[in-house]
Amino acid sequence: ASNPYLEVIFENIEQRSFTYKFNFQPKDEKERDDVQEIIKLFRFHMAPELQPGNMRFLGIPATFDIHYMYQTSDYGESGSMDWRNARENDFYNKIATCVLTNVSVDYTPDGVKSFHDGSPTAISMSLSFSETELLTKDKINKGY
Repeated sequence: ASNPYLEVIFENIEQRSFTYKFNFQPKDEKERDDVQEIIKLFRFHMAPELQPGNMRFLGIPATFDIHYMYQTSDYGESGSMDWRNARENDFYNKIATCVLTNVSVDYTPDGVKSFHDGSPTAISMSLSFSETELLTKDKINKGY
């Protein structure tokens, strides 16, 4: 028998998730330290924090607003790229506010290789985000 009540069959809508992968190959100590700070920053903002005054409750982690941007070829007065000419790329779907659900770091993506001080020569980082809002037809019409 056919079922005229489709809403009985419908269960739920999954929230969209996005994964971004980054490969770092620091050339000197400054770049090495910058990479370590980037990794620490994402790990920090992924984690919840204890609520002040009541250490039994956790606060929500940081949220992220991700935009796909592109740079026009306009150069500023200094002869370098003028970042004020960056524009949001409308050819990619917009992304609603997200939380960072996973940070995965591989310090040996090319095998165990390190500089003279022991720091890795290459680091691979993967970030997984999940939207905090459900995707609706209205949002799709707005470019999400």
